[in-house]
Amino acid sequence: MELEASVPNTSWEVGKMERRGLLRWLVLLCCLSLMLAILPGCGKKAVKKPGKDEKTEVVFWHSYVAATTPALERLIQRFEAAHPNITIKAQYVQTGEGLLQKLAASVMSETAPDLCWIHASWVGPLSREELIYDLGELIEKYGGFGEEEKADFFPAPLETSYYRGKLRMMPIEATNLGLAYNRELYRKAGLDPNDPPENWDEFVEYGKKLTIRSKDRVEQWACNVPVFTGSMAGWSTWQWVTFLWGWGGRYAHPSGERVDFNSAAAVGALQFWVDLQHKYKIGSLAPPEQGFESQKVAMTFEGPWSLPRFEDLAFDWAVAPMPAGPKRRVTSLGAEYLVVFRQTKHPKEAWEFIRWFITPEVQEAWSIDSKYLPIRQSVLASPTYRTFLDKNPAMKTFAEQMPYAYAEPSILPDASEVDLFLATAIEEAVRKVKTPKQALDDAAEKANIALAEAKAREEAGNTQ
Repeated sequence: MELEASVPNTSWEVGKMERRGLLRWLVLLCCLSLMLAILPGCGKKAVKKPGKDEKTEVVFWHSYVAATTPALERLIQRFEAAHPNITIKAQYVQTGEGLLQKLAASVMSETAPDLCWIHASWVGPLSREELIYDLGELIEKYGGFGEEEKADFFPAPLETSYYRGKLRMMPIEATNLGLAYNRELYRKAGLDPNDPPENWDEFVEYGKKLTIRSKDRVEQWACNVPVFTGSMAGWSTWQWVTFLWGWGGRYAHPSGERVDFNSAAAVGALQFWVDLQHKYKIGSLAPPEQGFESQKVAMTFEGPWSLPRFEDLAFDWAVAPMPAGPKRRVTSLGAEYLVVFRQTKHPKEAWEFIRWFITPEVQEAWSIDSKYLPIRQSVLASPTYRTFLDKNPAMKTFAEQMPYAYAEPSILPDASEVDLFLATAIEEAVRKVKTPKQALDDAAEKANIALAEAKAREEAGNTQ
């Protein structure tokens, strides 16, 4: 997960607009798929096969931000040097609704990319309309990715790559959530900077010492309460599910037909976020801009994508593992995935890039260069990678969290829409518009209706 900025959006109306935008995209995608099925010759262009000495061009859409682009360019140069007959044409497309709209338009005009970088929440509609390959087909035809390779993957990234029993996308990197903290502010508060909080009780106790007030004004917050809506909804819910799982709850029922984020465990997890602001009064819903960087916020939840900008900070900081919840130690797993569009004229070459990308050697080099985490367990045992981690203790913290980084399987047909309902519930509870239970129950009711409608659309499509 990469973010250009982490600016909270506190407007519920924006959340509604985002939901309507997503629904428009889903409807458009279904209509376009139907049109292409009815008019199979529409928009198709003759494609000249490359000659013996010509290169095959593979178009790759991605949403890597500027800080990661140089590493991506070096990765592609390395691939092309090893595969002189293939050229990777990388094109940046802003993530979110912009990318989804561009994908829908490209499907209509039959100019979809060969490869595309996506978030796991998008796999439902793309798979339902059969716009992307079941990678199992490419594996069977072109080879690679056997059982031994699968066993070397961290389980969670690979498990989330399957949708309805088919391998629809391939994880190419991972992230997780850690606790960045200001060691200088720890010392000033009388806390040991080498002993960060182990669990949520300790987190609260540390927070009380790290929050500084002057009369009615807070001069220093212990932490921020990460509540975002609109285009940032997924960022908010991705952090909150760490607390949900830590309390022993789950996001969705294994059937994929209903959500479970309104269970007693979920209510407890959301109540904890409410208490950070209103009971313990250590967390800010609207922290100062760049609060951690300006030393106005002592602790913040971050991922390895923040390390490049933290390297320039003028104070002593560190990253600790996520404190354990009441039921389990867990951190949210984030990953980016590659999918192959069925419109591609070069499935073999597209698959060749993917299978090369996930080799241990490339994963190690990519992690060192990009600061993403590897998705292969064997990389952590590599002597050169261990040396890299020893020289980069913050990165080492994220890497050593991977064994208990978790994400629920990709089972919801419209996960992005569900995230919007949940993000609104989180904001309503933290702002005390509703109780945690009421907010989560209302969101679950809307989410379950949306899931039922998605299932009906899916069943209707299967009967045509």
